[in-house]
Amino acid sequence: MSSQHAVPRLSAGLPGPTAHGTRAVQNDQQRTSRPHRVHLLRWPEQAAEVERYRLRRMPRLLVVAPGARPPATLDPLEDWVREPVDDGELQARWEILRARAVPRTPVVDSQDVLHYAGRRLPLAAGEAELVRLLLESYRSVVRREELAQRLWPDSDARRRNALDVRVLRARRRLEPLGLIIRTVWRRGYLLDADLGGDAG
Repeated sequence: MSSQHAVPRLSAGLPGPTAHGTRAVQNDQQRTSRPHRVHLLRWPEQAAEVERYRLRRMPRLLVVAPGARPPATLDPLEDWVREPVDDGELQARWEILRARAVPRTPVVDSQDVLHYAGRRLPLAAGEAELVRLLLESYRSVVRREELAQRLWPDSDARRRNALDVRVLRARRRLEPLGLIIRTVWRRGYLLDADLGGDAG
């Protein structure tokens, strides 16, 4: 059973204004691109489908049956409400999940200012240069050797230590914005968004 079919059945079982709110969610889902659509599911009846969406990193809003224990999760792409559902709460939680799921790509402008999720962060020249290189492969690994070669094309000396220092400084600067420079062991670095943060 797909989550698209779960929505009409859910709305049929909810009284008054909540049914209207669920239909509104369903209509909005149909207008939203598939990767970022919030899936509305019953819990615990659709636990297996919830697990599939967890593995695929797809946002989901669970309607917990009366008396059932809600799921324990820290995933920012999952939330729950208990039945009977308040119309306003359903809409609000659904919209928060959708906003978390939509990717927002950082940009460094010509003045070395990083723009991300409505916020601005001036960067030092070296930091901006590193972040631009990581953004070329946003959320993908960039090898250490490639970063070092592009940052210091005319010098082999101290590249390794210099890269480590520059990554460390940039990592500290970006963290408050909800951006993370992850170390991928024996491969390199990738720039990623912290979906658990407000900016992610």
